[in-house]
Amino acid sequence: MARSQTSKKRQRGRYLAYGIPLLALAIVAGAYTANYLPNATSPAAMDFTFQLVMEVSNHNGTQVRAWAPNLAVGEPGGYWATSQYNSYGVDARHYPIYMDSPVTSCPGYCIIHVKSKVVHSYALQDYFNVLGQPLGQNNTISISREGNFYWELCVGIAPNSYNPPEWGGLLLQPAMNITLFYHDYTQPGCTLS
Repeated sequence: MARSQTSKKRQRGRYLAYGIPLLALAIVAGAYTANYLPNATSPAAMDFTFQLVMEVSNHNGTQVRAWAPNLAVGEPGGYWATSQYNSYGVDARHYPIYMDSPVTSCPGYCIIHVKSKVVHSYALQDYFNVLGQPLGQNNTISISREGNFYWELCVGIAPNSYNPPEWGGLLLQPAMNITLFYHDYTQPGCTLS
């Protein structure tokens, strides 16, 4: 009897000795698979890009600098401040409105992708929501209206300004060129961009 109990204890010990490392190996393999192998993608019902440039004029009007996010937007490791449309993305690694690394996506202007498995009317506000920044004539990218300085929204080649209620509601379209310009309203705005 004593012998069979000792034998059972040894057998359980072997199961633990081999089972725990095998379980750990399975967990590591699963994590590797989830992070490094391609994600399943859904066919895109919408797939286009648009361009966005944000320019900030200094308060004496002598210099204009471009502003771009310092990380990707709507991709892992970057800005992803909302999950509102996560299920509309074509894969788990992209929000339906995203920008790759600014190193490659912002050669003076930023190229932003709209790639969605459902047809949806995405608006400029949706991009700023995933970026996690405010958008509006009085406050965009946390730069607020001050004195004569405010934000102007321009779309396309001609200086087409939009009224403040249309800012966030501006529907995104293929090949759209959007400029957000912070400047002194007594000076020409988008015509300089």
